[in-house]
Formats: sequence, structure tokens, C-alpha cells
Amino acid sequence: MNKKFIRLVSIMLSAMVLFSCVLTVSAEEGETPAPVEKVEVEIRVEGLEKTLADKEIKVDKASTLASVLEAAALDVTYTAEGAIASVKGESTVTSSQWQYAVDGAIVSEAAASYKVEKDAEIVLFNATADAVLPSFDAEEIEISGVITFVGTDKAGSKAPIANAEIKWETKSGYVTYTTDKDGKIYLAQDVLTEGDHTMEISKKNAYGVPTVVRFDAGTEVEVEELEDVQKEEKSFFDQVYDFFYSILKGVVEVWKFYFNAIVGLFGGNKAA
Repeated sequence: MNKKFIRLVSIMLSAMVLFSCVLTVSAEEGETPAPVEKVEVEIRVEGLEKTLADKEIKVDKASTLASVLEAAALDVTYTAEGAIASVKGESTVTSSQWQYAVDGAIVSEAAASYKVEKDAEIVLFNATADAVLPSFDAEEIEISGVITFVGTDKAGSKAPIANAEIKWETKSGYVTYTTDKDGKIYLAQDVLTEGDHTMEISKKNAYGVPTVVRFDAGTEVEVEELEDVQKEEKSFFDQVYDFFYSILKGVVEVWKFYFNAIVGLFGGNKAA
């Protein structure tokens, strides 16, 4: 075969391959990349003595917790094992450790591997290893003045929170109560004024380390109109009726006494 012809075919094939590569690259450059889905995260940091941070940020979906904390600029440091060592400059102390909860559940997975797949509320807290997340039930507050506090541990188990200090906001300041063995406090009627009341919870061990995570600073309890039927005033007619009934009842009792005394002298049967 003619060498010139073979060379010509080779050149044409090379040109075609090069042209196809150029087209492929051009097509790829012209494609619009798919947008990265974002999730909204609320992050609250509870230190040993106070709330250290409370913010909202948006991050890429499926970001690790470690990258979320970095994006939130919380100045987090880690141990060689990957555990959180300090947040916002606050380190662990005797019997405390940094932990975190997502949407009300304590998570044991390392921050570097846990992925945030959806909008979430995250709480970082420096507390005892067995610290619990608190919740409360105020359904009966207008009737009995009772609020019940329950703690959820890292296994998801729930139990009453006994001996916790509860601060209840009133118009003149905070009133302090202590929960009983059933996790209950009994609010006095003079502090059960209608409206919203801020509430705080605190419980620490012998080292001053929290064993119960603090509530969000905005935690409120709404008190509606009190349902105290004993406070209802009787009508004028009912009051007059009760007055004369009590007098009549007294007269009857006196006459019954004298009647029984007289009958007794003659050995008769006494009135019932």
C-alpha cells in the first residue's frame, strides 16, 4: 500500500480523535454543576457555668459535625483519640467531658464521623458523663401548680429529675424551687400569674459539674387563666340559704339534745 496514503489516513484519524476530545471538553465546561443542598443548624454551647454560644448557620448536607463546628467558629480542639477537648476556650475538668446532642438525643459517635443529614438543633455541653437532657410537663399547671421534670440519658432512657434547682420568673424576680423524688415542683398561687414565665434548671455534682444540661435561655411556660373552682364566689341567694340552714340545723341539734335527755329520764327510745 502506498506509504503516502497510509500517512494521510493516520493524520486524518489523529485529527478526528483530537476534535472529539475538544468537543467533549467543551461540553463538560458548558454544563452547570448541580447545586449543593444546604441544611440549617442551630448550635448552642453550654459550658460549666454559662451558655458560651448560641447561633444558626447553614452548611452542606451530610457535613460532619466537626466541619459544622468549624464553620460555626467555635474554636473546638480535640484529643488524640478524636474526642472534643475544649470549646470556646473552655476545657474539661475533673469528672466532666464535652458531649453533644442532636434534636434532643445524646450522640456517642465521634464528631469527625457523625454526619448532619437534615436541619437540626445541636447542643454541645460540658458536663458529667451521665448527664441528662431535661424536659418538662406543665399540662396541669393552671389546676394544681405542678410542673414535672424528666431527664433523658445517652441510652434514651427517661427518669424523673430529683433534687434539681428550678428558677421560676415572677414580676418581682426569680423564685427558687427544688424538685422532689418524682421530679415535681409545686408552684404557689401568688407566682402563678397569667402570661409567659421564663424557667431555668440546674443540678451539679460534688465537683460543681452539671449533671443536667441547662435549658435554652428562651425556655418559657405559658400560664393561662387559673382553673380554681374553689375561688368562685357564691350568689347572694346561696349565701342567705347557707346562713339560715346553719341556724336551723343548730336549733334542731339543740332540741334533739333536750328531747333525748328527757326521754332518757323515762327510759324511752332516743331520737336518731
